[in-house]
Amino acid sequence: MKKQLVLFAAFVLLVAACGGGDSGSEASNRASDRDSAAPDAPPSPQAAEAPAPDDAGTSDDSGTSDSTGTPQPTGDDGEGDAPEDTASPEPSDDVSADEEAAAISDPVFQPTCRGEGDLSATATGVTAETIKIGAPQVDYEQLANLGLARIDRGGYDVIYEALTAEVNANGGICGRMLETVTYKFLPFGTDTSLAGCVYFTEDEEVFAVLGSFTRVAAGNICVTETHNTALIGAPFTADDRARANAPWVSLGIATDRVLEVFVSALDKAGLLADAGNVAVHSGAGRQELVDNVLVPALEAAGVDVAERTVIDVPAGDTQAGAAVWRTFVEIYRNADINTVFLDGDSIFGVEQLIQGGLDVTLFNAERNTFTFGLQDSSDPGYFEAYTLGSPYTAEDNNPRMEDCIQGFERQSGIEVIPNSLLPEEETNWFIPVRNVCQVFDLFVQLAAAAGPNLNNETLQAAIDSFGPIELPNEAFASLGVGKYDIRDGVVLMKWDPEAGDENGGEFVVYSDLIDTAG
Repeated sequence: MKKQLVLFAAFVLLVAACGGGDSGSEASNRASDRDSAAPDAPPSPQAAEAPAPDDAGTSDDSGTSDSTGTPQPTGDDGEGDAPEDTASPEPSDDVSADEEAAAISDPVFQPTCRGEGDLSATATGVTAETIKIGAPQVDYEQLANLGLARIDRGGYDVIYEALTAEVNANGGICGRMLETVTYKFLPFGTDTSLAGCVYFTEDEEVFAVLGSFTRVAAGNICVTETHNTALIGAPFTADDRARANAPWVSLGIATDRVLEVFVSALDKAGLLADAGNVAVHSGAGRQELVDNVLVPALEAAGVDVAERTVIDVPAGDTQAGAAVWRTFVEIYRNADINTVFLDGDSIFGVEQLIQGGLDVTLFNAERNTFTFGLQDSSDPGYFEAYTLGSPYTAEDNNPRMEDCIQGFERQSGIEVIPNSLLPEEETNWFIPVRNVCQVFDLFVQLAAAAGPNLNNETLQAAIDSFGPIELPNEAFASLGVGKYDIRDGVVLMKWDPEAGDENGGEFVVYSDLIDTAG
């Protein structure tokens, strides 16, 4: 009978913590990972209404492609937020769960309008002429002012304005022109995220919000539950998704599927056969999910979980986190642990395992925070470690992503330079443009599939019936009744301490491409 020991350590902050745990949504964006208790910045809305078609430039055939080929796996860009579980509102009555949908493939930002109806004011944010959308963006300037991070990223308002202009130059969506407004928020606390929710839903009265209030679930819930507004691209938990009163779609794989897919991939690669004594670790906030999904998946694969540890420490309290992890290290040592499954943020754990001299293999399905933990450790080459990724490296793009980048460059006049070629001191547009391309293309396709009579009900029906979908830098992707997370294609990745910028270490592809939907 397996032995399980769950430890909780609650600490109270007596002084303001310095720094915070990395748990980011982008592989090179540590700013958005900070959950420290810094003060919220004052609201800072920015509006950028897209010009009419005559002012928006002309379409260019060189910027379109049907992107029919399936790429070979080469790595993971790690730029999307790791989504959570998939529960959902009741699916629409317009599609049966057994109904197979044919793949829809239009050139990027040239969607075919599906459905019938006259153009009129069909919903909040939808008039006969326009569709208004909102997009949150991390306030990097304020993060720098707070001393948390100094990152020179291109403005999301500029990116959304350019892509909006590109769509409008191609005729808009079912004849309606897009309008976009953005709002800057901090990825911790709730003040700025809730203010952004109110700005989008009450002040600007948008039809949908694209992207996510990163690391602040309250902002996303405010949009979908409190204000009945569609949210496209943000991660969700099962409870969050069940509470939504409007369509909610996540770009990545739902957390329950991520954990199950990860275990399955490790098993197929033979990495569980020699796992030895296994420990599973998580934060208190995800204890139930890990106990109900990851642990049973491991047991089903024949893995005996010898130790189960849980940490409950405020995000910014680095001293407390390290102290608790030193206790866990001794528990692992006494149990002769060979393999540790880390769930989520692993900064404290990675370093304390090194300091404790434990020779263990590490598994973590969430690549971004895992990368930070290994790179920031005192010995990045200490561990053998594995994670999941999508089949694109930090600089590889599929044709659809290239088309989107070309559209941005055409409308903005800004050249998007890959990270490896970017001169020092120049603004990085590569990462944010690729982030926005995915969610923007997704919304354009879904809104066109909903047809002229665009509202929450027709948008949900389009989601439920869409089936396979082509998106920038997604090898396999789909939507359907009960499946509201996009990504289906993943690869297993192994840590290489000699890879990455300045040899700081990076995960590299270890397995063949896996289609989790097929």
